[in-house]
Amino acid sequence: PMEYYAEIDEQDNLDDTAALVRKTANEQGIAACLAGGEAGVDLADALSEHLNLLTNGTTIPNRRDKKIQQELIRQVGLRSVRQAGGDQFSDVEDFLRTEPYPLVLKPIESAGSDGVKLCENFPQAKDHFELLMKSQ
Repeated sequence: PMEYYAEIDEQDNLDDTAALVRKTANEQGIAACLAGGEAGVDLADALSEHLNLLTNGTTIPNRRDKKIQQELIRQVGLRSVRQAGGDQFSDVEDFLRTEPYPLVLKPIESAGSDGVKLCENFPQAKDHFELLMKSQ
């Protein structure tokens, strides 16, 4: 099993969390702040920025949004998926009617594969979209 130098819990605010990280690291120093999973992305971004480490920073709102992630990689010239997004079916309907199936529908924010579905046809995609909107 992997051994860790220390394990700490997030504190009530960012300043207190950063202070605990510095105190715990002591003379070991802090090289990076990495999220252990999807749910930790926002804290890792804020903490790495606060600690003046290499960071994604906090200037990108809702960075866990899958659509925003794809737009960001497209902006730097990487291949990304064709996509549509919105919270009303009318926002995505044209896309769902014109793209070849199967299509993958994902919630805006989720961890792992929660809420992700491979839809084989338009009615299935519409039903899953409506289910996602009711559950968010």
